[in-house]
Amino acid sequence: MFKFLKRKHQLPARSEGFPPLHFRDGSGALEYACKYLECSLHEGALLPALVLDARELFGASSAVQKQHDGNQAAMLRVASQDGGFVVLATTAAASGPSLQPGDFVAWQAGKHSPDVAVAMSATDSRSGWIGLIVGTLKPEHSEGRWVGGARYTP
Repeated sequence: MFKFLKRKHQLPARSEGFPPLHFRDGSGALEYACKYLECSLHEGALLPALVLDARELFGASSAVQKQHDGNQAAMLRVASQDGGFVVLATTAAASGPSLQPGDFVAWQAGKHSPDVAVAMSATDSRSGWIGLIVGTLKPEHSEGRWVGGARYTP
């Protein structure tokens, strides 16, 4: 479903014949993505991410916030070679499953805003990236890509 991640290491042009990789949970899948997959950050990039608990990180009243329009706002750890960075993101639409901490999702980068990074009191400027949660991912990597779950579509 989501054909957006490439391995860092050289592989044959087709990855047929490689067994699927199943991870115990989204955290294990994110760790694998950070260590072994190409996770370049640029406008339009689709990257795997893990839903975090905003209550633990920022003292928020809920782990994931349901907005008035039905979309959900969540703190994510987005995959990168250094172990990931934190962003605030909303779902692309109100339809789709309710997000919970530990969910593995597909995040699409939009634009970078230095003002957002400052507002988040972030020491990592990557926290200023504005993006959308476009769907959920299963903690399974098969045929060179993550296996998609539900999509957030209008």
